[in-house]
Amino acid sequence: MRINILGCGGSKGNGSRPTAFLVDGKLLLDCGTATEVLSLKEFALIDNIIISHAHFDHIGDLPFIANLAFDMKKDPIVLHGIKESIKDISAHIFNWRIWPDFPKIPNAKNAKLSYRTLKPQKKVVVGPYSVLAIPVNHTVPTVGYLIDDGQTALAYTGDTYNTDLFWEKIRGEKRLRAVIIESSFPNRLEEAARTTRHLTPSLLEEEVKKLKRDDVEIYVSHIKPVFRKEVIADLRRLSKRLPLKILEDDMKIKL
Repeated sequence: MRINILGCGGSKGNGSRPTAFLVDGKLLLDCGTATEVLSLKEFALIDNIIISHAHFDHIGDLPFIANLAFDMKKDPIVLHGIKESIKDISAHIFNWRIWPDFPKIPNAKNAKLSYRTLKPQKKVVVGPYSVLAIPVNHTVPTVGYLIDDGQTALAYTGDTYNTDLFWEKIRGEKRLRAVIIESSFPNRLEEAARTTRHLTPSLLEEEVKKLKRDDVEIYVSHIKPVFRKEVIADLRRLSKRLPLKILEDDMKIKL
């Protein structure tokens, strides 16, 4: 499994691109960033998008993805997400007011962007992958994911505060090789993290302990750009006790 980090920031600005991970060149995991990074040839290979939730830093490039798909894709791109996320996107973005309703152009049958609703805790097949959506603890309905290609598996928390079900579902997966976990705020802003349902490095440490494994790579994502230096400093102090890697835009990972 190859993962191209198109963006890993908790917001846009200061050299930070919003969250999007391209898996094996075809599956897009969240889509805060895509069209401004990928060439048209690379974009043409994407056939599925999986979203964790409908906050803008995770879906912000979706209108432009729909535009490109309409202009150049022969086969539709399928947007996968839980019912709450699909409902929000349908009601508030593809509604003819904010953006054209691409999933209905020229009609639902022939549109170049289509919806697929995922049920939490039920595995589905998406291309060559087994995909499991796992509810996590955020301010809106949000899921993390376990993505398994039959040889290796990747787990992604999405945006979350402290949560238990996610770790219960992934810890026994024998093919699990990596977890991407968020850490948005520095330790001194733990109250802000609690209010917005995000993690700090200290809270991240407590979450990762729930995995109860030392054979899985831990990658840290979704750092707010204003606090990036401070969060990294907190993470580096933490890394003496817990091996982890900090994601950067354009990084490439092979599992």
